[in-house]
This record gives sequence, C-alpha cells and structure tokens, in this order.
Amino acid sequence: MLQIDQLPTSSDVRPAAVRLTRADALIAAALALLTLAVSLYFAPRGFHHGFVDIGHDGYQLREVLDLAGGGVVFRDTFDQYGPLGGYLNTIGFLTLGRRLLAIKQFIAGWYAVTAVVLFVIARQWLGRGLAAFSVLAWLGLAPFANHGVMISPQAYALLFQAVGMLIAVRTADFRAARFLTIGLLAGLSWAVKQSVGVLFLAAIVAWLLVRLVRRTAPRAGVWAATAAVCAGFAAVVGASLALLYVNGAAGDWYLQTIAFPRQFYLSGPPVYGLLDVLSPLLEQFTQPLYWILIRVVVLLAPFIVRRRGPIREDHAWMMACTTGVLWLGAYPSVNFMHQWWAASLTFAPLVVCLREIIARWTRAQAVVPVATVIVVSAVIASGVRERIAASRARAQTLTETLAAPPLFSGIRTDAATASAFDTLYRTMTQYRAVNAGVRIESIETADGWGNGRIETLPLLSFFDDNTHPHPVYWSLPLLATSVYPDYTPNLWRRVRERRPLLVDHRAGTNRPFSICGYRVLITVRSDVGHWYVYAPTASASDAEQPAAMDFICADDGSGPTLPRARLANLAGAWRGTITPSHHGNEPFRLNASFPLELNDPAIRGVDRPVNVYTWPPRVASIDLDEHIEAVGTNVSWREGAGKDIVKDLRPGAWAVDGSAARPFSYLLQWEEEAIEPGTLFLARGELDEGGLLIGFLEHGKWLGQIVTNREGPFEAVFKFEESGRYGLVLANYLDSSWSERWNRHPFPASLGLLGRGFFLNRFRVTQAGWVRPRAQVTAG
Repeated sequence: MLQIDQLPTSSDVRPAAVRLTRADALIAAALALLTLAVSLYFAPRGFHHGFVDIGHDGYQLREVLDLAGGGVVFRDTFDQYGPLGGYLNTIGFLTLGRRLLAIKQFIAGWYAVTAVVLFVIARQWLGRGLAAFSVLAWLGLAPFANHGVMISPQAYALLFQAVGMLIAVRTADFRAARFLTIGLLAGLSWAVKQSVGVLFLAAIVAWLLVRLVRRTAPRAGVWAATAAVCAGFAAVVGASLALLYVNGAAGDWYLQTIAFPRQFYLSGPPVYGLLDVLSPLLEQFTQPLYWILIRVVVLLAPFIVRRRGPIREDHAWMMACTTGVLWLGAYPSVNFMHQWWAASLTFAPLVVCLREIIARWTRAQAVVPVATVIVVSAVIASGVRERIAASRARAQTLTETLAAPPLFSGIRTDAATASAFDTLYRTMTQYRAVNAGVRIESIETADGWGNGRIETLPLLSFFDDNTHPHPVYWSLPLLATSVYPDYTPNLWRRVRERRPLLVDHRAGTNRPFSICGYRVLITVRSDVGHWYVYAPTASASDAEQPAAMDFICADDGSGPTLPRARLANLAGAWRGTITPSHHGNEPFRLNASFPLELNDPAIRGVDRPVNVYTWPPRVASIDLDEHIEAVGTNVSWREGAGKDIVKDLRPGAWAVDGSAARPFSYLLQWEEEAIEPGTLFLARGELDEGGLLIGFLEHGKWLGQIVTNREGPFEAVFKFEESGRYGLVLANYLDSSWSERWNRHPFPASLGLLGRGFFLNRFRVTQAGWVRPRAQVTAG
C-alpha cells in the first residue's frame, strides 16, 4: 500500500542512501509500464497528421536508412546533434521492425527506463507516495499528447543524465570511480546531443565548485572528483572524435554540428541594447508560467532546505545547479518539448522543496504530503488540461492508419494525408517499375524554422534504396549554400547526368515549376500547399520549353541548371527626400550619389517631404504616370491570432499598428506570380514609428528588398529588369535600440524586458500595386 507520508529521515549531514524495497520495485515497475503505455499510444499520433514534424521524422528516417546500409554518420548522412544518436535510432529500427514507428517505440522504451531512474532519485528524498507522484507529474507534462514521440537525442541524453544524477545523489564521498562514471555519462549525453552533454558536465562541475567555495567538502576530494568527471567526459569525446577521424568524418562533423547550428540558430540581427543581449533568456518567459515556477522554486532549494532537515544541504545545491544550468538546454527552441526535457530532473526537487515549505507552515505533519500533492497539482494543472485536450484532438482527427509506404506503416493520420501518401507512393512506384533504380532528389528550400515545414523528406524514404552521394540530401538554406557551398551546383549536375525524379513542396496554390527537360509527373495537395513530383522527359533538347522557365537549360542543352545570378543588389536604397514645391509637370530629380529622375504626379499633392526608396538601388529613372493595379488581399500567409498586428488589409492598402512578436518578422506574404521585364511595384504610405520591409522572393530566396525606416511619408518602388515569378512579402523591420524605445515609451519598454519585448510598429500603406509595361497592358 502506498504510504505518501513515509519519508527517509536523517539529521546527519551525510545520511546513507535510502535502501529500496520490494514495494519500491513494484511501484517503479508500475511507473515504467504506465510511461511505456502512454508513449506507445502517442508514438504513431504526432500533431502534424500523425508525424511529430513531417520534415524531422523524414530526416531521422533517412539517416537511419543510410546508417543501416553501412554509411558513416556525418560523412555519408546528415546529423546536427552528435555522433551516437543516429546509431541508437538504427538499433531500434533494426530490432523492432524496420519502419519509422519502430524508432519511436524504441524511444518509448527509453522513457520507461527513465521513469524508473527518476523514481529512484526521488526516493532518496521522498517517501514512496510523493516519489511516485513526482514521476506522475513529470509524465503529466510530457509533450506526447501535444506533439507525439519525437525522434530526438534528448530522449537518450535524459536517461544518461538521470543515471548520472542518481550516482551523484547516492555518493556520500568522493570516490573517483563514481565520478568517472558520471563523467562518462555526461560524455554519452554529449555524444547524442553535444550541447546537452556540455551543459550536464557544467552542472556537475558547478555543484562541486559550490561545495568547494562553501567549504562543505575537503578541497582535495572536490578537485579529485572534478578531475574524474572531466576525464570521463574527455574520454568519450576523444574516442568519438578519433573514430570519426579514422572514418573520414571529422570534417563533416564540424560542419554539421558546429558550423551549421552556429549559423542557423544563432545568426540574426545585430545586438543593439540590453533587451537584445538578454533576449535568449527572456524568450523563456513566453512559455506557460508553470515552467518558470517549477524552476524558480528549485533554484531557491539551498535556502528552503536547512542543514538539519531530512535533505542533505549539498543535495539542495545539486538541485539548484542542475536546474539552473540545464534550463539553458531550452534554447534556442523554447517550446514545451524542450522545456520538458530541460526540466525533467527538476520535478522531484520541486516536490521536495514544496514539501519543506509546507512542513514549516503547519504543525500537522500528517497533512504535509497531501498538501504537497495539491499544491504541485495546482501548479501544473493548466499544462495537464492542455495535454488532455490535445489527446482528444488526436483521437478525433487521426482516424486512418498508413499501410504504405511500408516504412511508414502504422502511423495514424487523417484521411486526406493517407490518400495523399497512397497516391504519391503508387505513382512513384509505377514510375520506378519502368525506370529501375531511378533516384529521388529533393529541390525543396524550406528550412523548418522560419521558412515553412520541410515536407518532401518522407518522399526520399518511400524506397529504402534511395541512396545519395552527399551527406546532405535537401536544399536546406545555409547548410546547402554556406556550410556546403558545393551542394547546390553538384545537385543540378547530378540532375542533368542521372535524370532522377525531383520532389518539391510549396505552400499556396497549385503552381508547379517549369524545369528544363522535366515534366510534372503528379501534383498532390497537402494541408498548406502541394507536393510536386517531376519526371524527366525523353531528352532535354526534345522537350518543348516555356518561354519563362524557372530552372533553365544548361548551355549545352543537357538539362536544368541553376537560375542565372541576378546582377542587382539584394538591398534597395533610400534615394533622398522630395519636397513638393511646384505643381508643374516636370519630373522630380534626386541628385544623390546615383541620380534618380522620378515622374510621379501623385507626389505633387503631398504637402510634406516624401522619402523615396528604390530597388535596384541605382535605378536611374522611374515613370509612375500610368494606371496602378492594386495588389490583392489573397495572401498565402499571415501571422496567427494574438501576434497579428495588421489592422487593415484591403486591395492596395494596409495598416499596421501594434507591438511585433519579433523585431524582424513577416507580416504578410503573397504567392509568387509571373512578372515581365519593365514591371514596377509601388508602395506609398506613411511611417509613424518603427519600420517596414517590402521585398520579393524567388524560389523562396530573396530577390530584392526595401527597408523603410525614416518616419513620415514614403514611396518605395521596385523596377523588375528580368522576367520571373516573384512573391511579395511585407515584414517588420525594427532596428532601434532598447534605449531608444524606452525614451519614447518607458513603461511598456520596461515591461517588455519581462516578456516578449516591446517592438511598436505603426505605419499605413495607402496605395500598393503594379504598373505593368505598356505592351503588356495593351495586349491585355
């Protein structure tokens, strides 16, 4: 029978570790089975049509197929986390059924073992009932209901960390062998996810140094333990890097796990003030309050747990150090998944701290455990309710089970996605039956972060023999351009030489690319856009090519190549200020470094100076004495509720007023459309405060952009010199420092330090539209 008031008691500074009984073993087994059952239920039920993230699941499966086929991590297949995680996923894949779901089921088993270790840790401080409850609280906030079981190295690292913490908790002295083992476990955490391993090592070392500074342990013992931990960690790291070097993967390891994350996650706008410096930490406060409360309580553990209480003082410092340092593991992605992983070792300490606080408030010690359960439940209640609601949503919407492709069998999805996958798989299978061994290449440029989900990666694993010659296998921005600058030209060389099937996914209406030597094999609708599969024609030279081609023929006519580089600069320029002083018909002349002649009758009616911007930055003349065709309201993307600050969206007129979620973020985006040479795009309006960016994308990459950051009336004009398909984007561009924002709005700017920040943006675009070339207008 569960005794929630049974506490391990000792007033000694160094009590012996709690001895576990048969009852403890039964409770631990029950918690493991419950964790396994919950995670197995949600393993095939991800939030994105059965997938946790269709791109992430696709990339993890492709890596496992590469490793199972004899490839070497980094050298032959992409991994941004560490050298070990992919191989652990491969073990699950090979032992539990060679499909995506097998990997998730394997990870579910790791979570079940982790639940046991978390219970054993909690039993060092708590009675059986409260120890079991701490694990239930951990499971209650698990992200499975919201997100499914993600194939993440965090699952492996969590178990390594929990075992390391258990050893530390049960070690009353400084035996080198035990701390060497903790270092080895920190090294294994590094091997699955490098940043997390470093943080766990830092947490243990910080705890040891605290004991040294507070003189609660012998100096020699602390230094010996620290050396042992670091030696164990270094041994794993050194052995891993040596193996990578021997297998020719060390260079790719650096590019994929250090160079790429540094550019992808940490690149951003320059630092301007205190808010910008603190923004990675302040971003944590955008998450539900219970994640903050859980950690803040445990960070105060050394002041809550007294020397003569039932908890060792050095354990209180361990709780605080691991909680504080591992909190950094929730950066750069601060969502509920990373919050849960980074706080998993904090749940038992939370129960300990609240129990201690409640025990001091009441003399009726019998009510302390019950009161502790009530208080902890109140803290996490909103999160548990959210997960219960998400569970119901998964059950109601994921009604179909995939049977094909075989590697995806067992995934629960909705009817539309099941039909889409079946159609894509059957079509590609039929094509490969006639064209044996044909490869499949992705030309998608989504990044899964700020530029759409990556939805073609599952298609690359429809067939497990779809090998690739480069460790990277899709056009991920930065990775396939900056980190591996040879990737994109080599991709199109392979397309010309080997004639693979090409797959792509883009949001919005059905608008396939025109590709030299290729035809559309099939287009299938997704929830946000369309999948496209392109098959080669008989030969590139025989194909009838459209006049405006997205991917043009190579010079020798052998097949598609990259679009030719644009001559114009990406950034537009401020060309000067016009002060209307006459009502004649002469064009305005701006005599800056590069003179501009502007014919615009509309400016003559403005009674204040107008800032003029152009793209390209050196365009010499612009004639706006023509009909202006208003841009429509059929946007393909708009910020969701709660963050949308677009107050008015009408044909050719927009108004923005509010605090932006980010200083540099999209507001509106339109579909790409065909533009002829000589076309102009005009945006007239007035900037009250803040700044805006107007730009155009081509194939998901910036063609040109104009930043308007001078207050007052403005006129921004794009002049297109080449034909193509371009998509309009309106975005925030707020480059003022925090001190500048504080000077204008002291109170909101100060409050912004505690939340999302304060980035007020207010402007109106009174006229936005196209000026088509005369020949084009006449023809219409």
